[in-house]
Amino acid sequence: MDQHKLRSAGVQEKLEIIGVEDEAGNPISALTILSLLERVAGIIDNVQSCQQRMEERQLELENNIKTVQGDVLKLAKDHSDTSGTVEKLLQKTRKVSANVKEVRTRVEKQNVRVKKVESTQDELLTRNKFRVVIYQEQSCGSMGC
Repeated sequence: MDQHKLRSAGVQEKLEIIGVEDEAGNPISALTILSLLERVAGIIDNVQSCQQRMEERQLELENNIKTVQGDVLKLAKDHSDTSGTVEKLLQKTRKVSANVKEVRTRVEKQNVRVKKVESTQDELLTRNKFRVVIYQEQSCGSMGC
């Protein structure tokens, strides 16, 4: 057993790194450092994996933004076209409205004239000064029937 202790002590001495000590002043073994390096490597792998996923997500977002920008440009063009069409329709509506006003004015004036003629006709009929004369030819010979 003494020999086993000696071998363990010899291996332990070989595993200890000369000049590297922990906070308590005890030497740190190479296995501890190897374990820490493996943990650091795992953390770095996780960070790189996260960074790669973030880059992929960034590219996806950029593509989505380009698509949205294209859609917004198309929407703006369609809005402009619609605006032009609406403006033309409004101009036509204004013209029709003006024409309707003109026709209404003419109809009202004509209505006033018709009322004047009717009142004049009624006045003449009441005065009995208006006579309707129907001319009939008694013989067809003079007309050449």
